[in-house]
Amino acid sequence: MPLLKLTGFVLRTRSWGEADKLATFFTKEKGKLFGVVRGARKPQSHWGGALEPLTMLDLLFYEKSGRHTLTQCEIIRSFHSLRQPGPSGSASLYILELVENLTADEDANPQLFNEMERALRALEEGVSPLPLLNSFRLKLLTLLGFWPWLDTCVSCGKKIKGMILTFNPKSGGLVCPDCKGSLQGNLTIGEKTLNRTLSLLNLPYSEIKEESEDQELNEILVAFLGAQLGMEVSKVKSYMEKLENGQPR
Repeated sequence: MPLLKLTGFVLRTRSWGEADKLATFFTKEKGKLFGVVRGARKPQSHWGGALEPLTMLDLLFYEKSGRHTLTQCEIIRSFHSLRQPGPSGSASLYILELVENLTADEDANPQLFNEMERALRALEEGVSPLPLLNSFRLKLLTLLGFWPWLDTCVSCGKKIKGMILTFNPKSGGLVCPDCKGSLQGNLTIGEKTLNRTLSLLNLPYSEIKEESEDQELNEILVAFLGAQLGMEVSKVKSYMEKLENGQPR
């Protein structure tokens, strides 16, 4: 049977059969992967805390008939502090949700894996959660090929400038004054917020500081993810409310 040696994050687990678990991993080499973990629910299971969400592991699977079974693993980093109640914990769980919902099964994206690791390390080191999430979402959209249209009108292609602009989540970008009347669900976006978008896309997480435009940018991103990629808006807003209130998921 083929053996697979991978590096991955635990996204979530659920019960499988009488004593097993089915774990969802995001791996550097093969992308999102599902693996059966035999005996993980037994009282004396040797897996311990290795299967907690956020844990980064060296993994060894065997593969048979398209099914992966985890045979052993070794913890690289547990990100234990991010499993505690608080804004950073809520932000880290939201990152897991984004990666699980927006990536395809067994579609390797090592750049996204590295981006995820950098974001979680920055949260653990105390970087402000809201601007970090804005930055991560922008980088995620870029890596998945869903970057919004932010320099010309998404409907007619006309160059757009101004202090106050119009963003249409369903169309996927900015719309000009001539086109916005024919579209529903328009949002207002300030020029400073637009500039903040480009800044966060390029800033390392360690250099990010919260700015007033981050709240408006968050609303834009929530709406865009809902309209373009099917992320449930109510669920995402719930994450953000818990982040702001310092509550766990």
